[in-house]
Amino acid sequence: MAAEPWHDAARTFLVAVSVAGLFPPVAALFEASMQMHMLVQMPLLAVCGGYLLYRSTRLRGWMARVDPSGGIALVFGSGWMIYWMLPLTLDLATFEPAMRLLKIVTVPVCVGAALTWAWLRLGPIGRGVMLLEGWAMFGRLGWVFLISPEQLCSNYLIDDQQRTGSLLLGAALVSAVGLALWALFGPFRKSHRTELA
Repeated sequence: MAAEPWHDAARTFLVAVSVAGLFPPVAALFEASMQMHMLVQMPLLAVCGGYLLYRSTRLRGWMARVDPSGGIALVFGSGWMIYWMLPLTLDLATFEPAMRLLKIVTVPVCVGAALTWAWLRLGPIGRGVMLLEGWAMFGRLGWVFLISPEQLCSNYLIDDQQRTGSLLLGAALVSAVGLALWALFGPFRKSHRTELA
């Protein structure tokens, strides 16, 4: 019971941060650089959706009826995540109010909640696939941003683009380490050892 006020405060904060992104002053802060836009606001929105799914028994019950295995959520969430990491989409979200609203709505629901549900429902192999796909996506996109001689986003300069690429490659490295640790010490490895014993 003592933890409930903390959970309520966290939920209120995440929702407030998400909704505040619709207002021009806050939107300008989040969208001032590619790093803030892609690596701060987008994860915050996704965490908001994942947290609300985790705390809502009604939403989880509906998801259990629609997608009991989590496979549909994995494909759906991955597709939306790729969509919002495209340079053209980032550009449109900085000056088109309709695209900004679409971002505020779909990143929490279609990325955060969907991928959280997939993680909760998939077994160790499925979670390994999620980690592997995250590593590959961060690595590919980071490499393109880093080595591209051309400015890919009209609103973000090439040095901003290259810094984002370096950070994405760093995230890919962290994902690779996480994947290796999961393979060595995760539930799949433990169950394999139990079968051998």
